[in-house]
Amino acid sequence: MRTAKGFVIFWLLLGVLLAGCQQQEPDGGPSRNVDVGSRSQLYTFNSNAEGWDTYTMPGDQALFRVNEGALEGAALADQGYIWSLDHETQDDVIINATLKQTEGGLGSVFGVMCRADERGNGYYFLISSDQMFSIRVATDARDELYEVLPWQRHQAIKPGYVTNEIRAVCVEDYLALFINDVFIAEAVDTELSSGQTGVTLAAVDQTAWVQFDQVRVRDAVMYGE
Repeated sequence: MRTAKGFVIFWLLLGVLLAGCQQQEPDGGPSRNVDVGSRSQLYTFNSNAEGWDTYTMPGDQALFRVNEGALEGAALADQGYIWSLDHETQDDVIINATLKQTEGGLGSVFGVMCRADERGNGYYFLISSDQMFSIRVATDARDELYEVLPWQRHQAIKPGYVTNEIRAVCVEDYLALFINDVFIAEAVDTELSSGQTGVTLAAVDQTAWVQFDQVRVRDAVMYGE
């Protein structure tokens, strides 16, 4: 179920912590060859939001703001995902960002979005502060986030209140996730072809605060077989 409020739509947070999750080790490197194009945009949030959404929801349920040279988001526990978008339409991109949970329960979730819109549709590349990851997709036809890749654990993700670097690849039907320069996982999905870049978070157990910084969006192209 989802509810529209201002800039954000809350999705019910389902399956964040899965019992018996196993560590995933991809076989070798990525199966596709992707190169960067000529367009590149770096967002540093030194003094302003640089075109990204900032807001405070009624009752302080959630917010996005610029704080300490980063785009900072906060949300109450167990309410679902919130996001901020850059309002630039792209097709095939590589997104890099640094992310750090600064407060809240371990297991809270955060990441980046590609091909997103204001309704919360898009591809979600997610990690958690207890070393989990997932790739998910939201569309108008679904009432909840659909798992392209289910929640799994990976040691490349640094746990706790520390900085991780995420790289999300969205090129044609190909999706790939790197954390701290380590290839984590890949998938193929054809539901979405264009949209905006976003950052997102969801809190578990208690209110979570997450900082997003050094968000770089680059055009990308598939080459070779």
